[in-house]
Amino acid sequence: MSKKLIYVLEDDPDINEVVVYILSEAGYEVNGCATVAQFGELVSQKLPDIAILDIMLPDGNGLEVCMQLHKNEQTSAINVIMMSANRSKNEVEQMGCGVAFIAKPFNIDDFVTQVNLFGRASYN
Repeated sequence: MSKKLIYVLEDDPDINEVVVYILSEAGYEVNGCATVAQFGELVSQKLPDIAILDIMLPDGNGLEVCMQLHKNEQTSAINVIMMSANRSKNEVEQMGCGVAFIAKPFNIDDFVTQVNLFGRASYN
């Protein structure tokens, strides 16, 4: 069985590095990127199973990226997890991106558990 591919869109280099590391250790293939442009380049090369998106980014907004992924037929099957220190799950859902949500700061074990549960529940 091949590893599930996760793209992490997070502009904070420390958080990006930690998330990539813990998910790699959990058995995923993980690529981190810091900008919407880098994320778009990765998606154009290979579709991930899961995308973990920060909301506030230097060149865009993770919620807009989420909505674009869901509207595009080629990317609509990508499972999205939103991550934010400044927004709540209810705010994210009200903005039209009803997906899994992880609040920052997060407990590492809880983070991995949530990604594992989301990946299993959404990916057949």
